[in-house]
Amino acid sequence: MHRASISIVLLSLCLIGCASRAENDSTPPPPAPTLPDGIVRLKEGSKAFIGIEPVGTEKSNSTVTAAARVDFKDGAVSQVGAPLDGRVVAVHVAIGSRVKTGDPLVTLDCPDAAEIRAQVETARANLREARAALDRQDRMLQQGVGIERDKIAAETHLQDTQAEVERVEADAAFVGTGAGTTVVLRAPTAGTVISRKANVGLGVQKGAEPIIEIGDPAAVWIVADVFERDLPRIHEGAHATITLPSADTPLDGRVASIGTVVATGLRAAPVRIVLELPGAQLRPGMYGRADLQAFDGDLTVPTESVLIKDGKESVVYVQKDGLTFERRSVTVGQHVGGRIQIISGLAPGDRVVVKGALLLDSSAEQLL
Repeated sequence: MHRASISIVLLSLCLIGCASRAENDSTPPPPAPTLPDGIVRLKEGSKAFIGIEPVGTEKSNSTVTAAARVDFKDGAVSQVGAPLDGRVVAVHVAIGSRVKTGDPLVTLDCPDAAEIRAQVETARANLREARAALDRQDRMLQQGVGIERDKIAAETHLQDTQAEVERVEADAAFVGTGAGTTVVLRAPTAGTVISRKANVGLGVQKGAEPIIEIGDPAAVWIVADVFERDLPRIHEGAHATITLPSADTPLDGRVASIGTVVATGLRAAPVRIVLELPGAQLRPGMYGRADLQAFDGDLTVPTESVLIKDGKESVVYVQKDGLTFERRSVTVGQHVGGRIQIISGLAPGDRVVVKGALLLDSSAEQLL
């Protein structure tokens, strides 16, 4: 009987152990770790359908050709307008006239000028009176018959009068020197008169369009209108060759700045070029052609490696390790011989998926 009890106990333990193993065998495996957004991990069997290539640098001696013109540099043109409403009574210059700083340009008759100048005289007289009043209060206090409060009031009045004199003198300086209703407009800088809208008898208004424009003929540069599609290929400091019908030989220059706004009509932006040896015969308004050096040493990838995400974002997939790939946003440029220029987003040596990229991102679209 004792031996039978032992057998029953051993059988029970065996059954419990088997049930425990069955429960362990039915436990689901732990879930795979969640990858960050933009990271894809392939299965080993899919690796054969993926092609990978390091980002290369292609040397290029290509140029971008654009229509060009000679124009004044920023700040090389001064515009002179009427400071007050009035009428032109004399014009002292013509288009093409050379002027020095301070030379008379136009004489105006402005009724408000007389009032402004009279205000200056009145304000100065009030200032002399305020100073005399303060001196009187100082003497009275020294003699023991003055009141401190009256002196403080005189000091305050003097300060207000000084401020008024400064205000009206500033208005008078804006009007310029002269007497009565006469206002003489003078050249703010040396240069050549490039525009003149003033004629004797013409009515002028304060704040209206300028009536005289003066430009410095030596302060010119070349402005090339580069099409939107070619802008990514141009960079500051790039060499440029300028051909003008009036110049016997092409002119050399360097790109100084690239416009940030594309004109709606032409779909082009201004690229400003500074000449290495400015020509004395250059005149604003001359037209010609500019040949600009394109990017030398572009990062390129095969066109099929670039995908379009959400209809607007250009992306590529970069290999992180044997089976892991990272989505990378890129800015693309020109298509050249089955390859595409990468402006930003990649570095030389990055290993990019060039075949089978759609296997990594089925929601994207092929660029071409």
